[in-house]
Amino acid sequence: MSTKLLWVKSFSSDCLADTSGMKAFQIATYVILQWHMRRSGEPIFCDPSKLAHSAGCSVNAFNKALDFLLRDQKIVRLEDGRLWSLQVEEELKNFIDKQEHISQVRSEAGRKGAQAKMLKKQSVNDYVEANGKQNNNFVEANDKQNQAIKNKNKNIYKKLTLSCYQKKKMLQKI
Repeated sequence: MSTKLLWVKSFSSDCLADTSGMKAFQIATYVILQWHMRRSGEPIFCDPSKLAHSAGCSVNAFNKALDFLLRDQKIVRLEDGRLWSLQVEEELKNFIDKQEHISQVRSEAGRKGAQAKMLKKQSVNDYVEANGKQNNNFVEANDKQNQAIKNKNKNIYKKLTLSCYQKKKMLQKI
């Protein structure tokens, strides 16, 4: 899972509160450093010339702004010299938690959908099977009925063949 933020909630009141009392070059430095940290998802290397260019100020102004931000604990310098923001760390943690929650919800929804699809398929198969048995019973009953009618019709048109003994008995009755 990516630790890069896809989007960030930015409230103007929070930004104004975070940057109150700062000069323009300090605000630019602070905001640019935070965006680099959000983009990388990890602490950034402190390359003053590159970061100063990104913030749109001189290296000297960048170093002054960085010293102010470090003193004010808006930015922290890690043991290995990289720069990090605890605010960005919290945003990343919240983002990862939300992503995991969304992933679990989607996984559960997919599982339920697959089960529903299987049950629907099974009920359709059961219906087709029951319908097939019923149709077979109808076909068999229809065949038997047709056979009985056919047999009856054969007997109607059949010539009566009687033995001599039977003929004598019939004549005696008359």
